[in-house]
Amino acid sequence: MTTLTPMDRVSAGSARSRSAKPWLFRLRAATGFNLAAGVAGGTFFLVLALFVGLTAVSQARALRISNFRADGYLDLLTSVCMFVYYLTLWWLMLNRPLPIARTDTVLPSFVAFMGTYLPCIWILFTADDASKGRHLISAALVLIGAIAMVVVIRYLGRSFSIVPQARRLVRSGPYAIVRNPLYLVEEIPQFGFLVLFFSPLTLALFVAFGAVQVRRILYEEKLLRGAFPDYDEYARSTPRLIPYVW
Repeated sequence: MTTLTPMDRVSAGSARSRSAKPWLFRLRAATGFNLAAGVAGGTFFLVLALFVGLTAVSQARALRISNFRADGYLDLLTSVCMFVYYLTLWWLMLNRPLPIARTDTVLPSFVAFMGTYLPCIWILFTADDASKGRHLISAALVLIGAIAMVVVIRYLGRSFSIVPQARRLVRSGPYAIVRNPLYLVEEIPQFGFLVLFFSPLTLALFVAFGAVQVRRILYEEKLLRGAFPDYDEYARSTPRLIPYVW
């Protein structure tokens, strides 16, 4: 039996891409495509970073020691963490190496974009009727999730991508506990938003977001399994998303 190297798999995947999606292959092969994709994706995160940064400045100005509000300080810390997180993603998008493999169909990319942009829908909701307790719980959850996301992205580093791509197999830090820790910790602030804006509609959106992320994970795992011969061994020893469960 002949064993294919990762580059052989990439070549085979490229051949399939040329036959199945010739327009997609030509687009990716165009001069400057990877730079343009990085700039486009990075700009989105840079805009988010600037928005969150301005929000943090406004929150800091509104806080007074004489009028202490725990949820107000939690909101400020969350904004600072999210500013660091989005700014880091912007930098990573501009400074990533070329992938050794990427998805060769449109649907996985569409699902990935849905998983990335769907959380922005929370800005459409208001929580005027939420109690102080709900505000505090929500702020604490969002802060915990924001800190965890910063920690996880530190380990993922330049392997970060939006659409399914393979650069290197990360197995250290939180990736030694579960194979998809970023998707796991991203659910923490989403749950915090659900607590604050709870309704049948927001519950449905929360479930839909989780379903999209699970589908996204499965697409990415298929790509990583083809790009890295030791991925199967990693999968056998490390849960996919939830320790001791799945």
